Amino acid sequence: MTLHKIEKVIIAGAGPVGLLTALLLGQKGIQVDVLEAYDEINVSPRGLAYGLPAIQVLARAGILDKTIERGFIPKDVAWRKPDGTLIAGFDRLEARIDGLPQSVILPVGSLSALLLEEVQDYPSVKIYWANRVSNVGQDSDKAWVEVNGSSNLIYADFVIGCDGGSSTVRKSVSGASFPGSTWPKTLVAVNARVDFDKLDFSDVQWIIHPEDWFVIARIDKKGLWRIVYGEAPGLSAEEIRSRLPERFQKTLPGHPEPGTYELETVTPYTVHQRCAEKMRVGRILLAGDAAHLNNPMGGLGLTTGVCDVGSLVDCLYGIDSGDASIDILDKYDEMRRQIFSQVTDVTSTRNFHRVMADPETILEKDPFFRLLDKAKTDPNVAAGLIKHEMSIGCDLTQFYSKSSVESTAGSASRP
Repeated sequence: MTLHKIEKVIIAGAGPVGLLTALLLGQKGIQVDVLEAYDEINVSPRGLAYGLPAIQVLARAGILDKTIERGFIPKDVAWRKPDGTLIAGFDRLEARIDGLPQSVILPVGSLSALLLEEVQDYPSVKIYWANRVSNVGQDSDKAWVEVNGSSNLIYADFVIGCDGGSSTVRKSVSGASFPGSTWPKTLVAVNARVDFDKLDFSDVQWIIHPEDWFVIARIDKKGLWRIVYGEAPGLSAEEIRSRLPERFQKTLPGHPEPGTYELETVTPYTVHQRCAEKMRVGRILLAGDAAHLNNPMGGLGLTTGVCDVGSLVDCLYGIDSGDASIDILDKYDEMRRQIFSQVTDVTSTRNFHRVMADPETILEKDPFFRLLDKAKTDPNVAAGLIKHEMSIGCDLTQFYSKSSVESTAGSASRP
């Protein structure tokens, strides 16, 4: 019988970050209670792209093959002018790195559904729907949550806030503070069935223009696409939807007329670049959007959130096995915030500015495209781009105590 130093973990939020954390802890037999405010999975249009460091975590959890089966591996990405003319492209996304795909496409709602199925195999994981965490607290020995405003407390060794950008867990320990900024545009995410294949479009493309920019990404192989564009702030959801047909016909490549496409969802949202001052306060931890927010350009928010899980689980595994003290969670806090500020925040911001650039001058002004072109023929440049992306992940087993690591030498390595 396995002896656990961690008796129980409470996770606030049954999104992809919360459920992936629950799955990885459940695989070690650790008791996990997942408390979700709503009565079902959130399937609204949000992230859908996973980069290589996130794919490593999905492989570690044993769900990569099913993720690919339910989604797909994109083969190419392109940057285009508003008329669809190719500016630059990269068509080697199907090439594998150490046996893993470089990118996978699957909407987060579908990933959450997969994770929900997977955790059913682990009796130590329990999910409680319509249980909103309303407050958290702690002392030196334990942490606890209040649910649905009740004074009855639920106790655990740790509480992990995976409850999104408006996280109650974060607010309970940090108040209103969530440093950063808000972009002065409303982003609109549309899921629609549009015939972009007749335009010979790539699986992902960035339509570059200061005002009429778009990001267009294939969601599946059955004609469903994600179309993201910017709108003026202050418009209601009804106003945005009423303006959409004219916007598509005038500025979307191919100029589709109403009736030639099918809208599934139209979702406006505000975009931020923010990071919590702390991702660890004692026994209370943050991961994913509860800890940091960034614009969706490049799928870096979803990739970073999944990588938070990998690093946090490293720490909790080490604490549970005795390979690390609780102080390793300070490294989680330090390293994950540093990665967000130095990689995710910077890169996603550059991506957003790039899609809003002048399409006629971007090739000569933006060194990114020269680097991309060199990567096609120079393995060292290509390796450098991969190394930059991989820096979003962080293996925190490097901070296990030396004596513990030596005592477990020869054990199976992590995937």
